[in-house]
Order: sequence, then structure tokens, then C-alpha cells
Amino acid sequence: MFLHKIFLKCTKLRLFKLYLKHMNRFLLFLFIIPLGLSSSNGDGPIGARSAALGHASSCLYDVWSTRNNQGSLGFVRKTEVGAFYENRFFVKELTQSGFAAAIPIKKGTFGICYSSLGYKLYRESQATLSYGMKLSENISAGIAFDYLSTKIADIYGQAHAFTGSIGLSAKILPQVVISSHVYNPFRAKITNYNNEKVPTIFKFGAQYTFSKKVLIVAEAEKTSAKKINIKGGIEYNPSSLIYLRVGGSSYPTQASFGLGVNYNGLKIDLCTSYHNILGFSPQIGLSYAFGKDKSKPSINKSEAAEKL
Repeated sequence: MFLHKIFLKCTKLRLFKLYLKHMNRFLLFLFIIPLGLSSSNGDGPIGARSAALGHASSCLYDVWSTRNNQGSLGFVRKTEVGAFYENRFFVKELTQSGFAAAIPIKKGTFGICYSSLGYKLYRESQATLSYGMKLSENISAGIAFDYLSTKIADIYGQAHAFTGSIGLSAKILPQVVISSHVYNPFRAKITNYNNEKVPTIFKFGAQYTFSKKVLIVAEAEKTSAKKINIKGGIEYNPSSLIYLRVGGSSYPTQASFGLGVNYNGLKIDLCTSYHNILGFSPQIGLSYAFGKDKSKPSINKSEAAEKL
């Protein structure tokens, strides 16, 4: 009888622990994941540099332009590869990571990018193939094709969708750059259930370079069925190696800051954003630019002889 009572207590304890485990997962799905995934499968900007600048990314041209704005990709004229890792709100189930590569050719730049967010029970991934080309010395346009995948293990299975985006970037003055970007203009459908569609996102950005040491970026983003998100940031370059950044956004309300190191084409970017309820989201990014600068015209031997 005594052993039977102990067995019942142990069984109840195991059931209670199992209940708490599943309740924690339920609360994670109910409250935290919807906030953490507010920009996922909706072309959320990637890269630690833009994250430190409030995710105002459309005017920046670097390897992350393969996803953030293909219109800026045409200004990337050196081969560059990069990877990033984000621990969103210090919740391992919201970890995001990915990589990208920009490969210039004679008339434009190809880009590839892959990112993944979530964990084994819920995961969203996005693969992007992009191309950007300069239409003139100061104007570049680009296009991208995206493959989206959402997996909810043991519940709903997996859903897939194909979509795309277009972008434009223009240097209207030596110090001023403006850009626009449209993601998923045709409202691709991710699943037949409840006619769920991938959100369409419109972005318009501007960048002003005060000097060789200071630039400011600003961006307005409108996602279907959501409020306009105003984003911006300032980047300060106190030396040839170090970059200091600060930024923020209005929806959701977040502040961000970070620093970067650029040494002979090797870039190391660290940043974190802060949500007043959910806390910090640290991120690290690494990239490396190498090879010949394709923006510089090559001079063949006959032309060089003529100049001599």
C-alpha cells in the first residue's frame, strides 16, 4: 500500500512536469513567437549592420543587398560572402541565421541568400536568388526570386510558396541616395487554409552622407494589414577601422546599437536591438570582400600603349 502511494505520487509528478513542458511551449507559440516572427516569411531585413541602424536597409549596398534590396545590388562590384547569427530575445526557439554571397559579372551582380528562423517544431526558411544591374552610373535596379518554407512539426506539416521582389536605388546627389523596394507584389499564397498569403511589403528609403565619417539612413516600411514602420539610424566612422551605429524603429518600437570593424575587406559587425517588453536581441555578422573591383574599367595593353 505504501509503495502504491509512492508510485501514484511519482506518476502525478511526471504528469505535472509534462504538463509544464507543453504549457511552456503553448505560451511560446501564443505570445512570444507571433512577436518574434513579425518580419519572417515577409522579407525581414538581414545583416548586423542594418540591424544596428534600426533595420533601415534599402539604401545600403553590401552583400546583404541580395535580400534587403536588389536595387542596391548593382552597386556591389566586388565578390563578397557573409554569414550572420541572431539570438532573438535570448529565446533559442527564435534563433535566426543565414548566409549570402554577391558575385559581380561584367554587366551586373548576382546574389544568393538563405536564412532560417525557429527550431525543430517550428521553422521558417527563405532562399533567394537575385540580380542587380546599373542602368546608368548613378541608378541601379534589381529583381529577386524567393522560395519560402514553413514547417510545423507533428501538427500541420510543411507549406511552400514562391514569390519575388523588385528594387531600385539612385544616387541623386553625391551625398544623397534614395531607394524603393517591393516584396511579394503578387500576394503569393503560403497555404490554402484560410487563404493565408505572404505579406506584401513596400519600402522607401533615403541616405544622406554628411561627411566621410557620418551618414544617416531613414526608411518607411508598409506591410499589408500593418501600420507603417518608420526606421532610421546613424553610422559614425571615427577611424579607418571602426564604425559605431545607433538606430531605432516605430513598429514595433525598438532601439538598436552596434559597432563594426572593417580590415582589408574583412567585416565584423556586432549589434543588439532592444524591445521594452521582450528584451535584447544580439546579433553578429561576418563578411569578406575580395577579388577585383568590377566598377573600375580595365585598360587593355593596346590602350595603355596609346596613352604612353
